[in-house]
Amino acid sequence: MKKFFKFLLLLLGIFSTFLLGFHFGKEKIKSRIPKFQDDSDRIV
Repeated sequence: MKKFFKFLLLLLGIFSTFLLGFHFGKEKIKSRIPKFQDDSDRIV
């Protein structure tokens, strides 16, 4: 039973690391895209 909980904890750690990496990877890619519509409130 102890091995099962260790395996479950390991699986949870790997999955959470994957989700964190995926989230920060998306943020990094989004930061590369230039923001063309920042001045959408201003009408020229």
